[in-house]
Amino acid sequence: MSRRQRIAAFVVALAAVLALAIGIGRWVGPIATDDEDDHAHDDRTVLTPDDPDDSDDSGDAGDAAAAPPTTLDLERTVHDAGRQRLAFTIRDAAGEPVTSYDVVHEKRLHLVVVRTDLGGYRHVHPRLDAATGQWAVDVDLDTGSWRVYADFTPTGGAATIAQADLQVAGDFTPVELGADDATAEVDGYEVHLARDGDELALHVSRDGAPVTDLEPHLGAYGHLVAIRAADLASLHVHPEEGEAGPGVAFHAALDQAGRYRLFFEFSHAGAVHRAELTLTADVPGDSGHNDGTDHSGGADDEHEEGDGDEHDH
Repeated sequence: MSRRQRIAAFVVALAAVLALAIGIGRWVGPIATDDEDDHAHDDRTVLTPDDPDDSDDSGDAGDAAAAPPTTLDLERTVHDAGRQRLAFTIRDAAGEPVTSYDVVHEKRLHLVVVRTDLGGYRHVHPRLDAATGQWAVDVDLDTGSWRVYADFTPTGGAATIAQADLQVAGDFTPVELGADDATAEVDGYEVHLARDGDELALHVSRDGAPVTDLEPHLGAYGHLVAIRAADLASLHVHPEEGEAGPGVAFHAALDQAGRYRLFFEFSHAGAVHRAELTLTADVPGDSGHNDGTDHSGGADDEHEEGDGDEHDH
């Protein structure tokens, strides 16, 4: 069976199950587009903080090993708690600032900041000073250790995720990840996760009714970040094409067994919302089922936008 046929069969089966609870809806993915830049992450390189110049040790099945080494150079690695200016420079193999980027998913660079206990999440879009190559954005940060992920495609280069760590001073008690949860409630919405191997489908409902008028968010009807709990690896995830709800389908390279925290963003009624869910993959590509009952929208549920359109939720 081809991948397209597998996705179609998965979606049909999942829709039948969901119909028992909330009625049959349309399964969807990203907005159909002819802009191939929106799918540039298919061959992205992941560079870790421990060895940023080694593109061969990415921990991601979808990574490209041939891309030139790139470094995420933070201006400061220690901050006070509260709203702080987070500034950094992307440097090439020669240590020179990268100043030219392709637009992917409507932005030249996506910055995700995740607390290392997976209890805090920020997704922001900083502004670039083209003269110096420095990016900057204001971010609210709680005490604790944070992993910074810069997702970008340098002009003429490969899609890349560069990473670095920062500390926020103060007392900090990590939160437990908790049991696997296939359903999350956030801002009056319910998001249900179903999985078949590397295929993930997230169904959005409100007051028991499927949401069929999702709004575009970063070039699609949903945005998903997947972080592996054991090593904080950011996994290769891309959306499938589809319509405006109630479901959004993704392909995720679950290449290693372990626990994963999913941060799913969607836009509806003029606002961006985020649901957080947890799943366990027993073996790479297993079909796992999530039956957890933790319906939390996340321990720390802030989302911010730069580039002149900053907002929190």
